[in-house]
Amino acid sequence: MATTIKCVARQMAGGYGHEHIAFLWWVQVTDGRSTGKEGCASRDQMVEYIEQNGPNSVWCANRDPYLPSAWVHVHDNGRLKYVQTVADRRRTNNLLGLPER
Repeated sequence: MATTIKCVARQMAGGYGHEHIAFLWWVQVTDGRSTGKEGCASRDQMVEYIEQNGPNSVWCANRDPYLPSAWVHVHDNGRLKYVQTVADRRRTNNLLGLPER
């Protein structure tokens, strides 16, 4: 049984880039189905979760339902760690496409 976290919404603070994602709302998914567990994590909490659980533990659907989802990875800009999706070894904007809360 594969259990992952799917990001479903975001809140920005101080700008519009990935490093400005302040909070991510998520749902837990096991074998493609929601478990009913959901929550909200700060950027630092999400970074810590991914670092502890690995690069295939958190994902985000694509705005275009015909395109594949992407894994959320931790990146570092020299000042802080932040999260951004990666698909086919390239950074993508799936998280910025999430609805804002």
